[in-house]
Amino acid sequence: MFNYQQPVWRDFERNNGDKKKDFNKEPKQMDLIEQIEYEIKKMEFSVNRTKTQIKRMVNSNPQLNKFMTLTFADNMADVKQANYLFNQFIKRITYRYPDFEYLAVPEFQKRGSIHYHLLCNLPYIEMDGLQYIWSHGVVNIRKISEVNNLGAYMSKYLSKELFDGKMFNKKKFFRSQTLRQSIELLGWYAMLFADKFLSLIKPVFEKVFVSEWTGEVEYKAYNLGFVAFSEGVFKRSVLMNSE
Repeated sequence: MFNYQQPVWRDFERNNGDKKKDFNKEPKQMDLIEQIEYEIKKMEFSVNRTKTQIKRMVNSNPQLNKFMTLTFADNMADVKQANYLFNQFIKRITYRYPDFEYLAVPEFQKRGSIHYHLLCNLPYIEMDGLQYIWSHGVVNIRKISEVNNLGAYMSKYLSKELFDGKMFNKKKFFRSQTLRQSIELLGWYAMLFADKFLSLIKPVFEKVFVSEWTGEVEYKAYNLGFVAFSEGVFKRSVLMNSE
């Protein structure tokens, strides 16, 4: 939940006709220092935006209760080839377990090789069988326990290396298309939701930060232990029902 010190406006234009800053549109006539600063801000913006996407997706799918790591025995630095082998693994797992769902983040090891971190709902499988299905290196899998904010836990693997160089224009994370999307409530509906579902529980994480656009922002994360909108769709009846 976000509480903003200043009003938040959406889909607006400033008085001078300039739209809100867009990092996809590069400013003109910058010197070298300005260009470097611009690229740094652009990367930070992309990293934070992608981390937010991962956090919201993971926290909207509590069925992802296993943490899996896939590593290559050889020094696999070819992103295209690594992603191909990873996708083949996903196809084989899904063929065996049709209800398999996952969210995966690639990461570069110190040796330069890629490996993959997954949150998934894989049922019990013998390690030898899982190792055989992967067949490119070591597999590690364990059940998630005592982690209150899985979204933040997963997004920590998202490094700046994924936004430049070899990973330019490549996917920063992979996921099942069947995962629930996060639901965003604004204004009165957000206050009603907080009053109904959050007033009697403590947040698992709290942070106050300053935004260039909205001033001071108070962020609180909660572990509800249930899905308020079970079908991934906002329903007014869920909020309006007093029971």
